[in-house]
Amino acid sequence: MSPDPVYRPADVLAALPLKAFSAAKGRLDGALGPPARAALSRAVAERVATACAAAGAAVAVVASDPDVASWAGALGLEVITEPPDGGLNGAAAAAAATARRHNRAWCIVHADLPFLTPGDVAAVLGALGPGRAVLAPSRNGGTNLLAAAIPLHFAYGPSSFRRHLAAARSLERRVVLTLGTALDLDTPEDLWAAAALPGGEWLRKYLT
Repeated sequence: MSPDPVYRPADVLAALPLKAFSAAKGRLDGALGPPARAALSRAVAERVATACAAAGAAVAVVASDPDVASWAGALGLEVITEPPDGGLNGAAAAAAATARRHNRAWCIVHADLPFLTPGDVAAVLGALGPGRAVLAPSRNGGTNLLAAAIPLHFAYGPSSFRRHLAAARSLERRVVLTLGTALDLDTPEDLWAAAALPGGEWLRKYLT
């Protein structure tokens, strides 16, 4: 029996939608001031982009902020312009459309995953193939990674994992769940918990 067809990692565009660093992670305001939030957002985004690149994917940032675009360009990342008033759903749609124009599959990756590893990304990319969608839920029912090759209806927000499962019902759906894909930094409690885990020591400087 021949193995299931899969895409090569280089055939997948991993896209990170990013707000302006100065505006990111507003829900952490109770734990961090604006400069620390901006520095943390930048540091975690760079780790996520590095993990995606190390897994072999092409990596892009979707942004409208010029400082974010400049940061991404300095890292050698492709920059996709976020549609005006598109929000996260619009950013994801723009990334998927860019991937399809270049005959690539796509993977939308949230940029607030401090423990995401190349192995985590490789697990998502390795499960992706024609007629298949791969989803990685967050701990609270969101969608931290979502990958496919055909257009899907993006429906980010609370409980988006359930909606994305429904949107991909015409495809074979595979779910990847690891610490790195599930643990995001939405709240001060998330940050404190992440900083207390082995390997999370680097986060503690943002809490001082």
